[in-house]
Amino acid sequence: MQAHKLRRSKRLKEQLEVRDLEAQGFASAKPAVVRPMEEPLSSKDNPTIEQALGIADPSPRTADLEDARLHERIQRGYLQDKFYVKMLNKPMEHPRFVIEQKLIYMMSPAGAK
Repeated sequence: MQAHKLRRSKRLKEQLEVRDLEAQGFASAKPAVVRPMEEPLSSKDNPTIEQALGIADPSPRTADLEDARLHERIQRGYLQDKFYVKMLNKPMEHPRFVIEQKLIYMMSPAGAK
């Protein structure tokens, strides 16, 4: 009787669970390629978009922030936007924004515009 049990046990194979199969797959996988990290920008750096994108010779800037025509266009644009109209009508309800010389500025969390 003992011989019969022995033969039967040789034929039985334990089934592998899904997690065991996954572990075998991970063990046979190649190691990931590790690329060296670039030096992160320090808080002293303040690159322009052109510098961040690696554009060596950016096109000249066409908007002069002191240009009165530009200010007028911005102010007219406020009147066409529902968000800015609400802000202009009730500025005290929007403490994160400041209106100076009819231009709207957003305050940073530190309180700077």
